[in-house]
Amino acid sequence: MTGDTPLVSVILPTYNCANFLPESVGSILSQTYHSYEIIVIDDGSTDNTKEVLNPFMQRITYINFEQNKGLPAARNVGIRSARGKYIAFIDADDLWLPEKLQTDIEYFEKYPDAGMVYSKHMNIDEKGHMLGGTPKKRLPSGNIFIQLFSEQNFIIASSVIVRKEVFETTGLFYAQLFNCQDWDMWLRIAFYFKVAVINKPLVKYRHNPRSLSKNRDNVLKYQKLVIDKTYTTFKTKGNGLCEKIYKKRLASHHAKAGRYYVRIGDKSLANENFRLSLKYDPFSFRTIRYYFRC
Repeated sequence: MTGDTPLVSVILPTYNCANFLPESVGSILSQTYHSYEIIVIDDGSTDNTKEVLNPFMQRITYINFEQNKGLPAARNVGIRSARGKYIAFIDADDLWLPEKLQTDIEYFEKYPDAGMVYSKHMNIDEKGHMLGGTPKKRLPSGNIFIQLFSEQNFIIASSVIVRKEVFETTGLFYAQLFNCQDWDMWLRIAFYFKVAVINKPLVKYRHNPRSLSKNRDNVLKYQKLVIDKTYTTFKTKGNGLCEKIYKKRLASHHAKAGRYYVRIGDKSLANENFRLSLKYDPFSFRTIRYYFRC
């Protein structure tokens, strides 16, 4: 570290997460790096969010939406309000380890050409208990655009910190994406900038199985939108994205959707997605087997 301690703006959007907020805000206040501001955007909460934040009001900037506008809009207001050189994101139910910001800044100093830094995470349940399952042994860094496009989103929002100037190139979060908006943003950043990774967990990421199962159809819909949007935006701009990679990604997406619909017993949607997958990759024996089983 140099003698300079640049300001980090921590963006925390929240919607009806009062039960988790004290612990989440507390994990920010426990950072070993002290040059930060906390911007909490209350996205029209109807629970007691403001009450539980009252003890922290001297330490945070509180922005309240009268109506729920969605996560992208909340994050964008936070970015526009930020005074820091760096923008760090944390979701209202996630937690940071104390050395998180300190390590982030050290990595920006180590990799001055990186536009974004992210890290591994640990999984916890709703009560904060550790869960099994960890990300890949080593997460990718450098020019990760094609890998990030070709795979599922492997970057947890609460692990991300971005140079604020990056948003002048990428633009802000797309308000029209009510899901997968973080994947869309990381793809845009990864197209224009190198990305650095901290291959140790600095975040506790909270899983909510009920929410995941309830929103799976919605996630699949918006994943497809991001895939199409990314290809349409960047197909003529280089960085390796071509029609072959796009079709392979579509095949993978529809195959995964088909397997999901098999699990929930919807044979019609399973067949439709397997058919689309084979349209883009007719030689996938795994998908062929699934298709003829339905």
